[in-house]
Amino acid sequence: MGYYIGTRGLPMDIPWEHNDVQYPANWLRLSSSQDRAELGITWGDVAKYYDQKFYWGYDDDGNLIPKTYTDLQTGWVAQTKHTANTLLSPSDWRVIKAKESGKTMNAGWKTWRQVIRTECGTKVTAIEDCSKIGDVSPHADLARVQALAEYVTGSDYPAWTADPDNASE
Repeated sequence: MGYYIGTRGLPMDIPWEHNDVQYPANWLRLSSSQDRAELGITWGDVAKYYDQKFYWGYDDDGNLIPKTYTDLQTGWVAQTKHTANTLLSPSDWRVIKAKESGKTMNAGWKTWRQVIRTECGTKVTAIEDCSKIGDVSPHADLARVQALAEYVTGSDYPAWTADPDNASE
């Protein structure tokens, strides 16, 4: 619960401004209900939480407004590939050294690099599979966005295999 002017929340014990008039931090505590009513200040529920990575907020009926699934999918696929590249790039020199010297690359590192590429592909496939959820109804994007949000905020998505030098014994 909190005080609001329209949809703008007014935090307690913090100075605020309305219609070019500045109010001190203690104004809400010291004001009467009539003072607050004259300014249009109401008491209401604090806005419900939503994950801003996936939703725009709530509509007037209290339903989540999902961001466009295709935009989210494109962004998360790009982020996943970027993460894989970030993990692989510090060991690129090992590949180059092996090619230039004609020697073989350490098997542990070679395997790890393939595991990272496989994990990336698995994560991208899981993200893309969210597009198969729902149907073409107006609420299909909501179901797809919810599935995507569950996957990328779950425990599988952020887990990557540690490189051979940092793998636990």
